Amino acid sequence: MVKLKVVVDRTLCEGIGVCVPEAPKYLVLDKRHKVVILEPGKEKEKLFQEVAEKKRQEVVLELSDDESEDMFRAAEACPVKAIFIYDPDTGEQLYP
Repeated sequence: MVKLKVVVDRTLCEGIGVCVPEAPKYLVLDKRHKVVILEPGKEKEKLFQEVAEKKRQEVVLELSDDESEDMFRAAEACPVKAIFIYDPDTGEQLYP
């Protein structure tokens, strides 16, 4: 398992949605067409309400190796580079 801090800058996100198919277990578009990171154990609609007015959403996820690769592919797919990935222990920016 790999721990990653995934950050979505909702002010940069244009809702194009090409990231979602790369990591559909963790990324979804809300009603405003902004990407939302799905957090394990949180109801999707409640999460949408929590992040609706936020400029950034930050979530530390524990991912399998395959899920980690999916998340990096999703971040790389974003044409406006609105998805950032960090090492949660060191703070090192891993992407972009």
